[in-house]
Amino acid sequence: MRRSTAVLSISGRLSELAADIPDNPAIIEVVAGGSHREITYQRLCEDVSALAELFDSWKRDMDGDAVICHPASVSIESAKIILAALCAGVTVFPHSPQIDAEVLSGALSRAGLSGDTRCVRIPPQHETDQDSGATVRITRWESPAEGRRPQYLLATSGSTGIPKLVPFWNFGSYDPRAVPDAVFRTCKWQSGQKQLIVLPIYHIGTVAALIQGVLDRNQVFLANRLDPEELLDTIADRRIEWLMLTPNYMNHLLPAAVRHPERLNSLNAILHTALPCPAPLKQAWLDLLGGERVFEMYGGTEGVGVTVISGSEWMARPGSVGRGLLTEIRIGDARGLERGEDGIGLIYLRRFGASARTHSATPWLQSTSDGFASLGDMGWVDEDGYLYVFDRAANQTATSSGVAWLGRLSLVLRTHPDILDAEGIALTDAGHVDVGMLLVTRDSQTVPDLAELERFCATQMGGHEFPQVYLQVDEIPRSEIGKPDATAIRAIFESASSRQFRTPVTSRFEEEVPHGSTA
Repeated sequence: MRRSTAVLSISGRLSELAADIPDNPAIIEVVAGGSHREITYQRLCEDVSALAELFDSWKRDMDGDAVICHPASVSIESAKIILAALCAGVTVFPHSPQIDAEVLSGALSRAGLSGDTRCVRIPPQHETDQDSGATVRITRWESPAEGRRPQYLLATSGSTGIPKLVPFWNFGSYDPRAVPDAVFRTCKWQSGQKQLIVLPIYHIGTVAALIQGVLDRNQVFLANRLDPEELLDTIADRRIEWLMLTPNYMNHLLPAAVRHPERLNSLNAILHTALPCPAPLKQAWLDLLGGERVFEMYGGTEGVGVTVISGSEWMARPGSVGRGLLTEIRIGDARGLERGEDGIGLIYLRRFGASARTHSATPWLQSTSDGFASLGDMGWVDEDGYLYVFDRAANQTATSSGVAWLGRLSLVLRTHPDILDAEGIALTDAGHVDVGMLLVTRDSQTVPDLAELERFCATQMGGHEFPQVYLQVDEIPRSEIGKPDATAIRAIFESASSRQFRTPVTSRFEEEVPHGSTA
């Protein structure tokens, strides 16, 4: 079928879909236990239109300054709220349900909104609805970003405990030339496909996948807290063709996928993003799906640029995150000046057409006068233009034994066959800095052999980079997409220092244990 080239409003596109494919499922929410709910394109259009009228009345009551803050879940209700806000032209901020009220208020204030919000419950739209209605909070603009109200806001990961809000002005209308976008097109997105969303609907990639999936007449499946076996069953039974994951999800899904590789046969592509992927984990998925069905994307919520790499390219250049897609890459110094010599430097990205003014809404980024901006990562580019990420610049830690890179060290430890997860942190005590490392073993009953771990690490880094403090935990505090919660991790070590932590492996906070042994 030939695609129309007409640009439509979001509501106009939904009406068009409701007329063309009224009874086709638009969104199917699959929940634990195998049950599901679904909504057709016709009913989706009706429900979104009704919600948009409600949101438009809020906007009029607040002289156009209304902003809807929604604790988004992987659900039909959250999808309808986001789509309705776009239809009504009301700025929507889908955010994590776990965000603390004080943190939310501070993030809103720093973004030019009122930190004061009022809670509103949206009643169920149908008597047969199983939910009791969705909750949103309403606030208002004090000073809109760029002097104009964006279509939606998204929060940075907030791993330091201080999320920042990024404004977006896309999806104000439906342009068939831009849906699917260049990244999704490169990663084998097909119009009308069956796609599965498992990541929370407040992450930049998921929001884009949700909106574009609906507008591109896909069947969008939402996996609501499924365990790995149920997720594989959904992929197989529903013949899912396209899926976005993070390395954290890939790690938890891998054992079940290895047991039942045939359940992945319908997939045309998986796209992983958000975090560095350990090489053995990446290779395991390439062994399962092949190089033409695995893609990786590097970028950030701030939208400064993006790189993409296929599995086949990665096998030829292990560790790379790809070449710029409509993006220029510069390896520079702290001032943004291009490095004259080969080696590691700050990674700067520039979207085609970007200028210095492009980054005025994200002043926390290090940017240059000619439109490049850095997400704070260090890396290098090879002779063919492929980017390699070394670590976050903020992860560089000067310890008493030398310079350590916390992210790189954690990533190396996560490649050990006995380690499921690891995350490092700098510990300061009376001016003395050590590296502390949380470890999660694959067998929770096994205490890791630290001497063997250090022998493993020694093949990839210097001995001065090894942790001085190890703590074994059942789980590392992370966001829903897998980014470490630095505040919670520090609290774990502080608890250990006061002898409240239950499972020390070795620690200078506890009784002296010879380095490389276990307690």
